[in-house]
Amino acid sequence: MTFRIAPAVVLMLHGLFTGPAMATGIPPVELTVSGQASPELLADFRQALERMARRQPADDQSQTLPETEAHIDLDQFWKVEQDLSYTRDQESPRQRLNIIYPFEGEPPYRTIVHFHGGDWQSGSRRSAANAPAYWAIYQGYALVDVGYRLADEAHWPAQLHDAKAAIRYLRANAEEHELNAERIVVMGRAAGGHLAQMLAATNGDAAAEDPDMGYDHQSSDVQGVVSWAGVADITAMAPLGQPAADALMGYPAYQSDLALEASPVAQIHDEYPPILLIHGTNDQVTPFDQSARMAIRVNAVTGSPAAKLKLLIGAGHQLPGTEEVMTQSLDFVDGILFPEEDNPHRSSFFPVIQSIGSDEQSR
Repeated sequence: MTFRIAPAVVLMLHGLFTGPAMATGIPPVELTVSGQASPELLADFRQALERMARRQPADDQSQTLPETEAHIDLDQFWKVEQDLSYTRDQESPRQRLNIIYPFEGEPPYRTIVHFHGGDWQSGSRRSAANAPAYWAIYQGYALVDVGYRLADEAHWPAQLHDAKAAIRYLRANAEEHELNAERIVVMGRAAGGHLAQMLAATNGDAAAEDPDMGYDHQSSDVQGVVSWAGVADITAMAPLGQPAADALMGYPAYQSDLALEASPVAQIHDEYPPILLIHGTNDQVTPFDQSARMAIRVNAVTGSPAAKLKLLIGAGHQLPGTEEVMTQSLDFVDGILFPEEDNPHRSSFFPVIQSIGSDEQSR
């Protein structure tokens, strides 16, 4: 017998991991569960989810689908600035960003910065797989879609240097681009979620910057993170994800202490900003417990309920880009970028995002 846990139900995550930390006053993680679950879920959360994961088919093709070749049709938006180089001496065409302006609101626009997925080996800032993030422009936000060097071009930490350079560029040129870059929320799926988490983990860390890329007088700090199926621990990928981690690092990363330098869960500091982690329990590339460990660790180190976790029961690595997921993500972003008032531009309008190069539209 099964029952549905309503999306609005919020549980306090105490039993997912056991140990002395849970008895020392660590703020609990706010957890939302959506989907079909067994009755054991409420009684023993971790064991129920592990049993559920084992019942999933091991050859689920949703885990390993390549990034689509279709691209978002930027002509559907009223104002777009494309192919802006964010480095002083650009060496790669991937070191560029696009700014998509919102249909509602007045400048300077509050800003979400998005990093694409693709296991650090594929994808682009215009990939149709990014479509759910583009719903933000219908809710009052400017969306900045950032490209970065992939593993075939450069190993870690080049990707982090690119991400931080993009944030510095936005702050240096905020007035020209009509952006409010005082507070920035970063968002990403899979590899993009990893970059978003690492940006927050290296807030204020001069050693994580490459000042030669330009705008070194600007801060690359971010004020919030939304991670969809993001990698928190490079050293603990599932077998399907280990080749991608190795490609990123340039050496075998599984259980390597050296690779912890690229693992957000090992880099958390006491001022880590608010983070929302969304993960499918049938993710066979990046195990969902990575997001759970990340959430618990953030709250333990910061001493505050800075992390929230949403688990999608049965979802794989290719998370569904649903209105429910994006609504919860934007609710979280609103709390950071509209701290003193409700976002006046929020609505239930989530239109189809048109793409090119595919017979299907992205929704």
